Amino acid sequence: MMDDGSFDDMLFKAISNEGSSQESLTASTDDFNDLLGTTGVSQTTLFHSEDDLFTNYYTDHISGMARKTETIADPSHRAISNSQEPSTKVEEMSPSVRDRNWVIKTIELVFESIVDALLEKNDKLSISLKTRSGSTGRRIDPTNGIVTVDGGLQTRSITFPGSTAHEAWRFTVLVRILELVHDALTSNAVITKRDIYYRSPDLFVKQAVVDRYVDDIACTFGISRNLLNVSAAAKGLMVGNFSIRRLEGTAIDGLTNREVRPRQSYIKHPLTRSQGTLVPNLNEDDILEVSTVRWIVVVEKEATFRSLVHSNLWVDISSQGILLTAKGYPDLETRAFLRELTTVAPHIPLYAMMDFDPDGLAILSTYKHGSYSLAHENSHAASFAASRPLNLPQIRWIGVKSCHLTSNSVLATKASEKAVGQAGGLLKLTTRDRHKARKMLEWDVLAEDGPEPEWRAEIQRMLLLNVKAEMQILEEHPGGSGKWLKGELGLL
Repeated sequence: MMDDGSFDDMLFKAISNEGSSQESLTASTDDFNDLLGTTGVSQTTLFHSEDDLFTNYYTDHISGMARKTETIADPSHRAISNSQEPSTKVEEMSPSVRDRNWVIKTIELVFESIVDALLEKNDKLSISLKTRSGSTGRRIDPTNGIVTVDGGLQTRSITFPGSTAHEAWRFTVLVRILELVHDALTSNAVITKRDIYYRSPDLFVKQAVVDRYVDDIACTFGISRNLLNVSAAAKGLMVGNFSIRRLEGTAIDGLTNREVRPRQSYIKHPLTRSQGTLVPNLNEDDILEVSTVRWIVVVEKEATFRSLVHSNLWVDISSQGILLTAKGYPDLETRAFLRELTTVAPHIPLYAMMDFDPDGLAILSTYKHGSYSLAHENSHAASFAASRPLNLPQIRWIGVKSCHLTSNSVLATKASEKAVGQAGGLLKLTTRDRHKARKMLEWDVLAEDGPEPEWRAEIQRMLLLNVKAEMQILEEHPGGSGKWLKGELGLL
């Protein structure tokens, strides 16, 4: 797996001919206690770098933010460590619950330290950032079935001005993102990662840079990303017999995708049926109505989701349930909505339709046990305000499984290499698929004595047969995928 160093090095090499510079996060320190440190030498080179782009950007944005923060930061706390003053321990400035105000305060301490460094004529600044890819010892928490980090995270040091232009670039990127997050928090506005990128696209170069730094900032602060008021662009789709009533009186109807305002009404009609709406962001005062829902089905792919929604099957069963897709690996907003949905109505069964391949089972694992890449958030989720574990322990995998391949007429009657590919949705494993499957067998979730013995057995069968299957293979069953799904939902 590519680590942060390889990612940043590759990105820097790719754009170095375009006049931009980047480098991996290097070095290490002990903890967030020294979130920002300085070395006490001359100030003369503080605003100099090998590229005027970083010099000008730092002067315009970072020093400006530092001046602004100097007037609002509380001088009673310090996040800076240098030869003159020891750093304050993180325990002294972190309450038992880390909320929005705590995050604002913590960011202001970073900028206050920049001001102090400028006033004290220090030459170099250093920010220690924890990184997720260095996580080791991921394990399943037996109390709630969620993936957690059992052990320390790698900590990398980012310095300014640094010995090269791309060292200055990474520091500038980090501080710019902290500035935008601080603005969002103080104005109590939610911004997307895409919004952050388009604020300074020439600086960030690629969206992936913003994505990685935002997640690593949350990891360093020991909070979930939603406490930064940063979200990913909405991508999940859902449709079904649910409604959401807002505090101001508006209501969203899941069957028609209509938003109804107070004293407004409309007649439901098949022609107005929704083809899917973005998974909504639930506010604390919203009321989610699912009293007539008998089942919830999570579908891996958007194509399968749309095929089901446009089918006669959906006309027959839409009044009884909810259909949802995150278009692949689920985003935090989709997982949070499902978590709220199952909290409001824990009696409603939750089913998953995934491809029979390594990615399908990895996506299923993300829903049920939480994200491996965001395992640090899972570790903190139960401790901080406005956050809860986002795993769904009750989700049940209904297909595609190896048994659906063996019952397929093409595979059953033509057990040969030629048959693979002739059956709709049946394919050979690629080299990447086999590598991923073998790595997944090392996961704690799929350990021999782990919580998912069926998943482990299916991965092993996948490797043995050297095949994978997409969901359209269910069309080969008598009555097609519609009849198959009805049978799984107990509607026949």
